Amino acid sequence: MPRLLYCCLLMLMTCQVALGATPLPLHPLPTAEQLRRQTVFYVGEVPAATLAEAMSPGARFSPLIERKPDLSPGGRWLRLALHNNSSQPRRWLLNLGVPDIQRLEAYQISRGQTEQLVSLRPDSRFSDRSVPSRMLAVPVSLAAGEAATLYLHYRIHGDTPLQLALQEPAEFAQTLGLGNLFNGVLVGVLLALLGFALLQYRALRREAYRYYALMLLFVVLFLLQIEGYNFALLWPGAGQWNQYAPAVLVVAVHLTHILFTTSLFKLNLSFPTLYRGYQAYAVLLLLGLGAFLGADLAWPLLLVSLLFMPLPVWVGVQVWRRQLPAAGHFLAGAISLAVFMNVLFSFGVSGVWSWPGVNVFVYPKLGYLLEAVLFALALGQQLHSLSQRHEAALRHRLEEAEQLARAEADKHLALQAAQQQQLQLAAAGHDLSQPLSSIRFALAALRAQAGNEAATQHIDKALDYTESLLQSLMAESKAGFASRQQGLNLEDLLVQAHTRHQHAAERKGLYLRYFPSSATIAGSGLVLTRILDNLVGNAVRYTERGEILLGVRRRPLGLEIQVLDTGPGFDTSLQKQLLAPFEQTGTLAAERQGHGLGLHIVQALCEQSGYQLSIRSVRGRGSVFGVLIPY
Repeated sequence: MPRLLYCCLLMLMTCQVALGATPLPLHPLPTAEQLRRQTVFYVGEVPAATLAEAMSPGARFSPLIERKPDLSPGGRWLRLALHNNSSQPRRWLLNLGVPDIQRLEAYQISRGQTEQLVSLRPDSRFSDRSVPSRMLAVPVSLAAGEAATLYLHYRIHGDTPLQLALQEPAEFAQTLGLGNLFNGVLVGVLLALLGFALLQYRALRREAYRYYALMLLFVVLFLLQIEGYNFALLWPGAGQWNQYAPAVLVVAVHLTHILFTTSLFKLNLSFPTLYRGYQAYAVLLLLGLGAFLGADLAWPLLLVSLLFMPLPVWVGVQVWRRQLPAAGHFLAGAISLAVFMNVLFSFGVSGVWSWPGVNVFVYPKLGYLLEAVLFALALGQQLHSLSQRHEAALRHRLEEAEQLARAEADKHLALQAAQQQQLQLAAAGHDLSQPLSSIRFALAALRAQAGNEAATQHIDKALDYTESLLQSLMAESKAGFASRQQGLNLEDLLVQAHTRHQHAAERKGLYLRYFPSSATIAGSGLVLTRILDNLVGNAVRYTERGEILLGVRRRPLGLEIQVLDTGPGFDTSLQKQLLAPFEQTGTLAAERQGHGLGLHIVQALCEQSGYQLSIRSVRGRGSVFGVLIPY
């Protein structure tokens, strides 16, 4: 008996609702705007938890166009009266315009019968959907001339407004297909930028490129999430995680955005106040995410996301005022993100305001696409500026090397001239000692003659003084000549070069060693140090596995310092090209880390110092670079 009374009451309320609402004709199909104006939402003072409460005589509904944001946990009730005014039974799909939802119950009431069309919970699987598509839809079937009322009870994070559209199944599939095409192009562009960033990071090892690539990765995942691809393809059985994924991904995007900005402009050094602001925002962001995951509160995270808007823009303004490279493109990208993501999308997804006729999920696509392209241009502009400054520094370094080589050559010639002069003075002193000895013998003969004692004593003292001066001059010449012949200990040079490059070699897994030597040479330690640094630096850069050996060999014409490696080697026909400034083979990835100056500097220093540079190499086996220093 109670069951019968309940059914009668339900039928009575159904008739009241049907009489109180004018059904919307479905032939031709109404537009989205017409559908929105026909839909009403529940505004009762007491939240309706069940269908019976929503259909009670005292239930009040208002037009959906008067809807205001409501973050209450009870959810919303929508009502829509429809009429199949055609002569054939028809089936439609009510496209909700969202990829996922926390809770959804859809009912169709017609001819006194209630049919539940959809029932989804937070932990529902993808396979639980009545329409297996990445965007949520409710199936609606009406016989010819049949009128029905739809009730939707739903709850969605942030009270995102549903983008209702009634479509034929073929039109619904076409809409999804066009969306797939647009999303494919968008994701393709972003993935191309991601690949470019990874290649640049591998070549240049700049942290900004790594963080830019991470940011793009999370942007792609976020865009795929809000279009429903992740739930349909990546985790179709994890309904609860799918509810959390959008918030987690947007937080990841913001955090990598902070890392990218901080690394690009070195905020911790250039703008410490902004750097601390970013740190504080990161903490607030994580707290907002914790509130969302732990207490199912969406508004703290939405509020923190809105607070993010002024930070990148203010950073862009500050770096632009200082006229730093990439400032203009970065500022434009920050403004694009702020307008499309932080304003339009945040307001739209929270139901505060949305542009009429525009799906709110279009805004993040446009915002992130513009930001990604402009940030890529910013990275390219900064890299170009750094390359120009680096090239100028390299040319200055080359000029300094050539000046040093000329100075060493002039010093060598001056030392040789001074040494020759001292030898000439010593020889002249030696030759002068002979006639002085003859005069001394003649002086002894004069002593035998009476009356010449005083004169002979005076001449004798003068000769003693002259001989002491000549002996002192010859001793100084001998000492100066000997000091200039004191050489450099080659083992000391090898040890120093080994110490300077050991860390770089170990980082690549290379075995760098030297062979002890007791040889010494006469030469400039500064010149030989620069020669060794360039040769060993090149060996470490281009050798991927194996070892590098430093040593000294005795040759018939002098001592040869050698640097041997197990690198890729090269054809001897390329030797002339490699000795030219700013020239490389163009076949090795490691060449991006160099500039084609090392061998040219070595050759210039060897030519100016009178050394001989030799190169022997076998492709695939390694190379030997030798510097012959004459005895």
